[in-house]
Amino acid sequence: MLITSLSVYKGDTWEIVIDSGCKYYINGFVIARFGLKKGEELSDGRLEEIIAADTLRKAKKRALYLLGERAYCSGELKKKLSKTYGVEIAESAVDYALELGYINDEDYAGKYAEYLIKSKRHGVSRARREMLMKGLSKEITENALAEFTEEELDEELMYLIRRKYSEKIGDHDSRRKTIAALARRGYDFGSIKRCIEAVINEKLDEEFEE
Repeated sequence: MLITSLSVYKGDTWEIVIDSGCKYYINGFVIARFGLKKGEELSDGRLEEIIAADTLRKAKKRALYLLGERAYCSGELKKKLSKTYGVEIAESAVDYALELGYINDEDYAGKYAEYLIKSKRHGVSRARREMLMKGLSKEITENALAEFTEEELDEELMYLIRRKYSEKIGDHDSRRKTIAALARRGYDFGSIKRCIEAVINEKLDEEFEE
């Protein structure tokens, strides 16, 4: 195929027209990198390389834009970019952002785990599930969650019980429903039982003090 026209289209974008009448819009830096000229013969393979290079440039630009808006972990950003650019291009764009130091999965995991445990007050299993769904690796997820001590986790669970379930743990049926609700939030049954008993004892102490 022959390049019949090569001209600036808009801004940094150039228009390539080949003899079949097809038009391609490619960034000027990519044009310069491949040394494209009017009248040049292009093979199918070379054209694919040019398009892939331009697509990767767009994906890198999009990745940096997204990271400027908020933090992403590598898996989450890859998933988002893949929808537009495909998996292979998305992986390369994420690698580019990692090389620049704009993504730090360990730091992201620590902050996200703290948000899930202390703000959302999810139990460990629910937090783990949501972190993995974000695209964090199992190892990084486990390391972040391991930073929380049993005492810290119990403190969050007891706060939740006091604030939301204090009046629902007095009788057997209500307590059973409360246990089920807390289990859905990702707390294990041992922690739930221990913390419910602690809150009940607190309430009894308060009654005797009165």
